[in-house]
Amino acid sequence: MPGNIIPFKRPKKPARNEPPGKGPSLVTVLIAALCLTAALSAYTYFSLSESRSRARSETFQRCGIIKRNCIVDGDTLYVAGEKIRVADIDTPEISEPKCTSEKTLGERATARLTQLVNAGPFELRAWQNRDEDKYGRKLRVLVRNGRSLGDILVAEGLARTWSGRREPWC
Repeated sequence: MPGNIIPFKRPKKPARNEPPGKGPSLVTVLIAALCLTAALSAYTYFSLSESRSRARSETFQRCGIIKRNCIVDGDTLYVAGEKIRVADIDTPEISEPKCTSEKTLGERATARLTQLVNAGPFELRAWQNRDEDKYGRKLRVLVRNGRSLGDILVAEGLARTWSGRREPWC
């Protein structure tokens, strides 16, 4: 080799002081797990809070093809695409009424529920240790300022307090 050429040699990798197969320390794993748990908790809290408040601040109309935030009848609605049965009341049927007076009162209850949910933010509260009814609807009580919206419908003669079973309206 001529004297002005220096051969290139790759530097050797420094030897690891750890035996082969040993991973990160227990402290490192615990810190990573805590950070991941905190991040997931924050994400869940904020995404659920955001979707609930957004759904309840949008305008509700009678349900059509799209069932995101809409009113089915006086005691059933969709909130953020989830079907909700207002658990503390029973209102007259509008889809299969047994008589004309039931249909008329059911339409009035439906219109009034629409007004109530559009009047401002409300909460969806769980119902007495039952999450769903036999039709798969979520059982919830709609509450604004500590008062059930269902109680308002009852006070106005548009609904009955739920007794645990349907009773005739005719």
